[in-house]
Amino acid sequence: MMKLTDRDWKVFRIDEIFDDISRPISRSKNQYTSGDVPFIASGSSLNGAVAFCTPKGDERLDDANCITVSPVDGSCFYQPTAFLGRGGGGSSIIILRSLKLNRNNGVFLAMAVNHTTSKYQYGHMATSDGIKREKILLPVNENDQPDYQFMADYECELTQQKSKKYLNYAKNQLTKLGSAKPLKPFDELKWKPVCVNDIGDVLSGRDIYARERIDGQLPYVTSGSTNNGIGYFVGNDNKSKDCGVISVNRNGAVGEAFYHPYTALFGNDCRKLRLGLNDKYKYAPFFVAAMVSKQKTAFSYSRKLGTNRLKQLKVMLPVDDQSQPDYDYMEQYVKNKMIQKYNNYLRYLNTI
Repeated sequence: MMKLTDRDWKVFRIDEIFDDISRPISRSKNQYTSGDVPFIASGSSLNGAVAFCTPKGDERLDDANCITVSPVDGSCFYQPTAFLGRGGGGSSIIILRSLKLNRNNGVFLAMAVNHTTSKYQYGHMATSDGIKREKILLPVNENDQPDYQFMADYECELTQQKSKKYLNYAKNQLTKLGSAKPLKPFDELKWKPVCVNDIGDVLSGRDIYARERIDGQLPYVTSGSTNNGIGYFVGNDNKSKDCGVISVNRNGAVGEAFYHPYTALFGNDCRKLRLGLNDKYKYAPFFVAAMVSKQKTAFSYSRKLGTNRLKQLKVMLPVDDQSQPDYDYMEQYVKNKMIQKYNNYLRYLNTI
């Protein structure tokens, strides 16, 4: 395993490393219809992609092989494909380009830049000129110049290790899931609005304020829309600790719901939904969580989803001949989807 500590390191200004630092043309994702071209904005996850769009006519895309920087929080990502970049205004992304940049060293450089730019926030956003003056730490070769080959080799080795680890994980998961089974399509099912209070218990969480948080390994679920709603990993403990429950955001990304088959702590900006299911249903709760999230458009920051509203909320679920939620169908549907996804991932790993 290559080690970062085996190298000499040196500080460089960003404009010494990148030949071109610019912003995209003025554009907003709301101007586009759905498609397959990533729209890169100031997101802090999913490589900054906030949507996938169809370009307009002969519109030129922003070229691949660059690093994008969010001026809002400094998030940095290497972009391996052409994209539509968010432009116009102070929150438009900043694009870094270099003739030395490639797919292998791009992720390494993006992480190096992010160590510096992560200090930016909404009240102190990055600018193109400011980014140029920022300094980053890079490994150097015998000529005291950035060692791009080491960066590429290190990233390739790390990627191979991660791929091998995931390959083993995916194969083990497929063994647990068994074989996919044929199911009726949704339009042939009987559906019914079911009250949340009739399928489970709604419980409150408990906040852990920033001054109280201790770094640790236990997921602390807040009210985000990504990463299963997990905001932090903490060493705290309190009565909100639970396992096998659905979190439903009452604040923040109101209405987003995630199933947590692992032990976690839950903040008061979400509610816990504990379904009345026996242990044989390990995957059906994922289906229920997705259907709860379908109702999020009925709520907003000014119309929160508190305990009483969540109890009274009705979600559409497939039902059996007795008009009861068909958890057997939901269980197998989710298993089929997971089997499909794992096989897709394995096929993808075989192509890289």
